[in-house]
Amino acid sequence: MQLDETKIAEEMSKMEYEPLLPVEKKLIGWSLGIGVFSLVFLYWVSSVFFPAAHS
Repeated sequence: MQLDETKIAEEMSKMEYEPLLPVEKKLIGWSLGIGVFSLVFLYWVSSVFFPAAHS
C-alpha cells in the first residue's frame, strides 16, 4: 500500500501543470449554477408545499 502511494506521488510530481480549458471552466460554472439554483428551488418548493416543516 505504501509503495503504491509513493509511486502515485512520484508520477504526480512529474506531471506538468495544465490550465483549465475554456469549455471546462464553462462546465464548472454551469454545474455550480445548476446546483445553487436547485437548492434554492427545492427549498422554495418545500416551504410552499410543506410549511409545517419550516416552523
